[in-house]
Order: sequence, then structure tokens, then C-alpha cells
Amino acid sequence: MPKTRVLYLISSLAQGGAERHLVDLARSLDGERWLPEICVRSARVHYKTDVPAGQPRYRLDSPVWASPAAFSRLVGTIRSFRPHIVHAYMNDANLWARLAVRAAGHPRPRVVTSVHLDDMPAAYRWLEPRLARWSDRIIAHSVSIERFLVGALGVPASLVAMIPNGVDEQQFRPPTEDERQRARAARGFAADQLIALMPARIASQKNQDLVVEGLGALKAAGELPASFRLLLAGRVSSGSYERRVRAAIARHRLADEVRFLGAVSEMRDLYAAADVVLMPSQTEASPIAALEALACGLPVLISAAANTDDVVRPGEHGWQIGAASASTIADGLRTILRSAPAERRRMGNAGRQHVLQKFTRQRVIGDFERLYAELTADPPAATAGQRGTGVRP
Repeated sequence: MPKTRVLYLISSLAQGGAERHLVDLARSLDGERWLPEICVRSARVHYKTDVPAGQPRYRLDSPVWASPAAFSRLVGTIRSFRPHIVHAYMNDANLWARLAVRAAGHPRPRVVTSVHLDDMPAAYRWLEPRLARWSDRIIAHSVSIERFLVGALGVPASLVAMIPNGVDEQQFRPPTEDERQRARAARGFAADQLIALMPARIASQKNQDLVVEGLGALKAAGELPASFRLLLAGRVSSGSYERRVRAAIARHRLADEVRFLGAVSEMRDLYAAADVVLMPSQTEASPIAALEALACGLPVLISAAANTDDVVRPGEHGWQIGAASASTIADGLRTILRSAPAERRRMGNAGRQHVLQKFTRQRVIGDFERLYAELTADPPAATAGQRGTGVRP
């Protein structure tokens, strides 16, 4: 039986949750049924050890999406590969996939677009409901994204499929005691230090500046132990925001307590060195980094806005704050500082079991394979969105 061809489209494979999701999906589909290929706008690849061999197969080699040459290459890619499904990730790729599929002509592949955040810029808020029917399905990766698309933007509910994220529980697992000691020693951490980790790109959405302000308040009150360390692991998404975070660190004299690590390839080793993970974001869609941390046996401090998919059950797998602010984050950090190591281990162990029950990579793969099979069961309509059964995986 011929394989179903799936073309994945994304800006790049830089470090990020959406990029990790795409890589995991492309390398985990049943090879007997599916032929995935990856197309990127630029050639940045962070997940070198996880990307399937030979990928990304197609590169548009453009610094921006709004390039006639890049668009022409994308249309040519669709015509030459002749995918049954084009699956795009994030706003820009979603827009250009819809346009390019229409320009490529027949046979028209199914179009799947993925929305990972609800902080969509104004231009895309205007475009999304107008172009929604050019998608056969729009993937919402969290309950909050589904509410945003259907409730706030007016996208037809029949086009939206809600598929929460998941992680590879074999790759992300609790460290042995030897692994933990080696990971901490490699970074110069003593056994009794409390290491907090923020595995997130440096961007205002992630609230690193508020975390630093919260730490500053604790230090000024004499409540921050000298042994505490915060690790910021992620690529810089905004240079101006990074400067704001660094200015706050200098203002509160936290240079010894806060360390920038940049983009980290071996995240499991970093999780092994940490005691807790902080994710007090403005918004998230079933955050993959939080799921990785839980799978590794780490408790997570999360904001309510980032926890719409029951990723962390407060008191069981970690701690939840309300609206993120320097004050609420400081309160959450106080609770962490007062928690006993045994209590943090109990939460981390419970968090891993929670991931195994609800957020595995295999569940995600199964959800998408069922969706792909549904979309390719009938001949394509003349234009995307003319069918839309409303069936959700």
C-alpha cells in the first residue's frame, strides 16, 4: 500500500516547544503508513540528534516569509513532493501554507495548521477567522487555544481539533543518583544547593523578568538562601527583553544567583541537575518543558494561565500561582524554599505518573495518525474547509 505523504512546514528547527513537537511527530509516525518530510524557511536546527536522517529535506533559504522567491520555492516543493497532507506550525507558516497550497493547484493536499499560543498579533487575529476555511483542521494544543480560536476569533468549532502535547517518557526519565551527582558536579553545584531551572526562550511571554524581581524581593527581605541558584536555559527571542532581564539582575545584585545558559541541547542532563522547574508564563499550550520536567521527576511551579490542560495539579505535582507578578512569583518561591527535599521528590514522582497517564508521546502520535487517516479517507474537496465533519480526535 502506498504511504501517505506528509509535508511539515515551520520557520526553522530552532529550540522551542513547537519545534520539538514537530520533530517528535516526524520521527515517530508509523513508517509503514506515513512518509514525512520537513520544509523549513531557514536552516537553523537545534534538535540535531533527534531530527530524522536527511531532514529537513526542503529548505526555502529565506530570512523572511514575505519573500517571492521563498514562496515560489514552497509552491515548487508542494508540486514536486505532492503531499497528501501539508501540516504547518505557528502563525507565519500557517499563513503561507494556506496560500501556497492554493497556488500549487491540483491535486490539493489536506491542510492542517497548528496554533501553539493565544498571544496572536493583531494582524493574525484579523486573518485567522478569514482564512480558517482554507484549513481542513486547525490544531489547538490546549484548552485555552481552543477557547481562543472558537470563542474569541469565531473560528468554526468543526474545524478545530484539540490535541494536548506530550513527551517521550523514555527519553525524559528521572536520573539515577549517580547521574544526578555527575550533572550537578559538572556545573559546580553542591549537593545541598537548591537549583531552580527555567527551560524557556528569553521572551516576555515567559516572565523571566518577574522571576528576577521576585528573587530580588526575597533577597532584600533576607529570605533568599545563599545556596539558591536560578538557571535560565533558552535561546534569546528578544534582545531588548534580555537586556531588561539583565538590568533587573544587576539592580537586585543577583549576579551570583542567576545564570544564563543559552540554548541547551542535552536538556535531560540539565533536568538531572535541577531540583524544581519554574514556568510562570503569561500563556502556554500544555507546555512541553513542564511535561519534560515532570517526566524527569521534577516538581513544577506554574501559572494558572499556563496550566489550562491540568499539566500540574497544585499540591500533587508542584505549585500554581494566579496571575503572574513579581509578588505572586515571590510567594511561590517562598513555598518552594520552605519545602523539604522529600516533599519535592514526592511531587516529582507523582508528576511522572501523571505524564505517563495523560501526556505521552505515543498518545500524541496516535491522535495525529487518526486525524491524518480521517482527513485522507475521502478525495480532497475543491477548497479546504468545504467538508469539515466536526469529528475531533
